[in-house]
Amino acid sequence: MSKSTIESLPNEIWLIIFSYLSSFDICQAFLDIKNTRIEHLLTSMHHILYANSMHYDQVRQIENEHNDHTNRFLALIHTVVLGDSRGCRNHYPSGVIKVLHNMQPLYWPNTVQLTLSIQQPSELTLLLKRGALPATEHLSVTNEEMRTALPLYRYKPISNIQLCEHELRKVADGTRLRSLVLRYINLKDAVILMDSLTMPLLEKLIFVDLYDRTLDHVGKFQELCSSTYLPALKDLHFSFCFPQEMEHGWQMSSFSCNGKWPFDNHGCYLDDSWISVDGDLNSVTDPLFAVYKRPINVLLQHKRTLHNHRLVEHAIIPIVTNGRRSLDLTCDQTDQPDKLLKNLQVAANSSVNKIYLTCEVGRTNIPVTPNYPVCSGLLLRHLRSITFNFKPDSTQNTVRIMIVEQILDASPNLSHLVTAWKDFRHCSKSYSNLKHLRLIVDRVHSKDVQYFNVRQLTQLVPHLRRLETGGTNIMLNTDLVNFVLEIIREFHQLIELAINKGNLYESKEQIRNTFKESLITAVRNGLFDCNNIRIDLCFRDWLYVWL
Repeated sequence: MSKSTIESLPNEIWLIIFSYLSSFDICQAFLDIKNTRIEHLLTSMHHILYANSMHYDQVRQIENEHNDHTNRFLALIHTVVLGDSRGCRNHYPSGVIKVLHNMQPLYWPNTVQLTLSIQQPSELTLLLKRGALPATEHLSVTNEEMRTALPLYRYKPISNIQLCEHELRKVADGTRLRSLVLRYINLKDAVILMDSLTMPLLEKLIFVDLYDRTLDHVGKFQELCSSTYLPALKDLHFSFCFPQEMEHGWQMSSFSCNGKWPFDNHGCYLDDSWISVDGDLNSVTDPLFAVYKRPINVLLQHKRTLHNHRLVEHAIIPIVTNGRRSLDLTCDQTDQPDKLLKNLQVAANSSVNKIYLTCEVGRTNIPVTPNYPVCSGLLLRHLRSITFNFKPDSTQNTVRIMIVEQILDASPNLSHLVTAWKDFRHCSKSYSNLKHLRLIVDRVHSKDVQYFNVRQLTQLVPHLRRLETGGTNIMLNTDLVNFVLEIIREFHQLIELAINKGNLYESKEQIRNTFKESLITAVRNGLFDCNNIRIDLCFRDWLYVWL
């Protein structure tokens, strides 16, 4: 009988193996295998590098090691995605994205499509530097530091290194670009960029929320959108954001009245903004006056945050998007379910797999019954993760419960859920698809009352693998020991339990040590296999139990 080796596996098996791995892991593991067939499989694949799924050390490895292996790996990358989601912003320590853009020298010879985040508009100079991205035809850039662009006085712009038109003209190269998407930068910076680059092949240009305090740069923007500067341009979409007091000035301006390109088919609306600053959504009380080129659906494909009022009134259903992985939805009028539904249809008609839903304090009190058909006919088949972030007093209890239950019912492939127990406990179905649950618990005022009903939770999520608790800090005492034992007994498929994860409270060292010893003893006396159970209090009162 002849010996079989891993290299002898058929192509179909290799492709199945590759489907479970990231492009980085594939190349790390198999790029150096001396096998012509496997090498051909690797080079024939469409490799996408998602930095937000990589450890920081792996990113630094790519940055610092300029050996043959790294160079061969970079040569295979077709598309690079450096931070385009809330998850990525939370994944990396502060300042890491800046490190990514300070790589010396930046040289990705075969990257045709690049999607990334920046901290300063000036970093565009590094990306567009001649020879850095010689094959890049499709570039999508998001400015993560909103305070460098906001026109509102409540958020004064932080110190920002501005784009230098002279330097751009000297070093930048846009001759190969066919599509360019820029999100959340100053209108002035957009004008400098357009005026400095020669882009003879550019067919699609999309600007999402260009901020400015005045109309001073609108005329130059109009001039630069002409065929003189962009001879191949076919698709142009943009949205401007001004302070509310600029609405009258816009309506009286020639841009609004003369009907000339690109303002021949524009719309306007006022919108309260929920701006993500330092990872948190903050309400801006001064409304923004937004001007956009119709149809607005194209811009919605590229917006990170959608609102449950005003903006969606201008959209046309269905709203079809492509390539979106995560989406922040913010609402302050959940008592108007039809508008929340319209936003959710963005996710339903796209590849959104993660939603972060924030509901702020409502402004009206229109009664809504629990049976109101908010999500009637909605199917979120791509959704894998959702976070319900209801601010205190943001909605009526019945409305909040209705939103949670109907969205869960519309998400058959959902595996990750973050929600409050006070809402989740009212759900009437069993969600066997849920594997990871973060449960936000409230304070209990009696020792006889548990933070959540373990038996009921097993009925709601019978196949749970990972359970976390947050919200109120659960004290490290005998009650928690018994509570943990009950959870372990009831959830037969559980592999990880995390109590108080993310909380700030920290007990005294003696209390922590005594509790840990008591829990270990209780687990041993409970006839559990202690060799396969690991217990740790690694940070503050964050209790981890691995089963």
